Formats: sequence, structure tokens, C-alpha cells
Amino acid sequence: MNSESSRKIIEQARTWLGTPYHHQARLKGVGCDCLGLVVGVADELGLTHRDGRLLRSFDETDYSHQPDGARLTAMLQSVLDEIPKEEAEPGDLVLFSIEGNPQHVGLLTDYEGLGVIHCYAPSRKVVEHRLDKKWQSRIVKVFRWQQ
Repeated sequence: MNSESSRKIIEQARTWLGTPYHHQARLKGVGCDCLGLVVGVADELGLTHRDGRLLRSFDETDYSHQPDGARLTAMLQSVLDEIPKEEAEPGDLVLFSIEGNPQHVGLLTDYEGLGVIHCYAPSRKVVEHRLDKKWQSRIVKVFRWQQ
């Protein structure tokens, strides 16, 4: 991904910081969940699928608090380009495993080397922090936006 695209994704994601956690919501400053954050940032920047459709056209909101990891993974694979984890860089989307299920997404940033912005239910809001060893070990897949 080029540095300009990455910078725009990170800057836009940071405008969501502090947005309260609300399951299945998609509104900056009002409420969102992890997928809502990603969909919202993609919408604001006009990021699209390879066929030109916005990510929102693939969005679903009928999932549980612990979504079906296979369904989430398939949706992401249908929209974005999967890349090797070793090639992850700021601006990429990461899929994390929580309790053994790939069910959480975030956007990589340049925070303290490599960080992540995500809406994390235990934090009750959108947060940014360093991608420490614990979070790195949870990465299942990494996706890159279309250029």
C-alpha cells in the first residue's frame, strides 16, 4: 500500500477514537463495534472492493457478540486482498482470534512502531495501542485495501 493511502486510513481511523462500543452500530462518535469502525472508515474514504462496490455493500449486522469466524473471514476475503502476516504494515486490516475464534478486526497504525485502532468491547470504546506480543499472537489474517 502506498504511504499516502496508509496515512489517510490511519488519520480517518483516529477520528473514531473514543467512539463508544455499541454492538452492530456504525456511527462515529455515537457508537460502533469493531466491524462498524472498519466499515465507517472505509465509507468515509470511499475504499472499495475490486469491482468498485463500497465495503458497506458487503456489510452485515445480524451477527452475535461472538460472531461466526468463518463467515467474517469469508466476507473479508471476498472484499480485500489477503497478504502474508509478515508483510503487514500501517493501514492494513487485521483479523484477530479471540478465544480461539477469528472474530475481531482492527486497522494497523504507526503507533509506537506498529499499533492498532479497534473498537474493543472490554475497553467500551475505540482505542489505539501498541501491537504488543499478545495482540500479535492473535493475528489470524491480514488484508490490504484495493489501490
